[in-house]
Amino acid sequence: MPVDWVVELQHWPPGLLAFIGVFGVVGLLIGFSSLRRYRLIEDVPTARVRSAPQGYVELTGTAAAMPGEPIIAPLTQTRCCWYAYNIEERSGKNGWRSVQSATSDDLFLLRDETGQCVIDPEGAEVDSTHRRTWFGNSSSLGVPGMHRLERDFGVGLKVASKVLNYSGAFLEQGYRYTERVILEGDPLYAIGWFHSLDDSDFSESERARMGELLREWKAHPETLRERFDRNRDGVIDQQEWEQARAAARKQAKEELAEARKNTHVHVLRKPRGRIFLIANREQPKLIRRLRWRAMAGFSFFGLALLIDAIALAGRHLG
Repeated sequence: MPVDWVVELQHWPPGLLAFIGVFGVVGLLIGFSSLRRYRLIEDVPTARVRSAPQGYVELTGTAAAMPGEPIIAPLTQTRCCWYAYNIEERSGKNGWRSVQSATSDDLFLLRDETGQCVIDPEGAEVDSTHRRTWFGNSSSLGVPGMHRLERDFGVGLKVASKVLNYSGAFLEQGYRYTERVILEGDPLYAIGWFHSLDDSDFSESERARMGELLREWKAHPETLRERFDRNRDGVIDQQEWEQARAAARKQAKEELAEARKNTHVHVLRKPRGRIFLIANREQPKLIRRLRWRAMAGFSFFGLALLIDAIALAGRHLG
């Protein structure tokens, strides 16, 4: 049987062998990328938010939303901390082309037992366990939400939804939807550049807030004249404008002083030239996943190399 298989390889078309070779190279790249990441995760010690050093650190905790406007995933209308989606249109018999996609860059929080850190996900590699793909006939947003239904009705609907979704592929539906999210309460792993805001950061915020106030006041000239036109000549002169600036500076300082009271603000963002990774998996599971990806990538490369080598050697000897 192995001899027959080797003989058969000698007759495979060159295009197919080249295709296998390309995928072998892709497997090699995936293997090295995964190997680099799981070794990095193993080597960088886990820090706690309160005691984390400034610089490149690894944090673990729980995902939480920032106060204010909620983050809503556009396809399923799921309330979350982060999302990414892609809408693809059928192109040809088996192909797909992306027609609309987006990734959330809104801030959210990582909380551990010592405090909380603001996560700025811009530029991050995000590995999410919450991933759904389904099919339909509309390119618009607001496709009925799988995540909310699954959380409400459990595993039975999850299995049923998969059957229905993938059966849609055989019905030649024209669009494919993919959405990934990180939900509030998910376990969260992050490795990136850790920075605690200091007095210089707050000074910059103070200047920015002062500028905002002055622009707001200038947009309402009647109110501005009523407050600062001391000589009532209908014009804000240089001295009166300096008084307005002083008032804006004082108000900005008071607002930020209230915000800073008993508060330490920490931010994790993309470092220069280093990996920025966020995952809603526990660290051991993430390491195990990356290790298996590395092994699979290297195995695929080895198999592709073996097939091409046997085929070429057989042709050469033949």
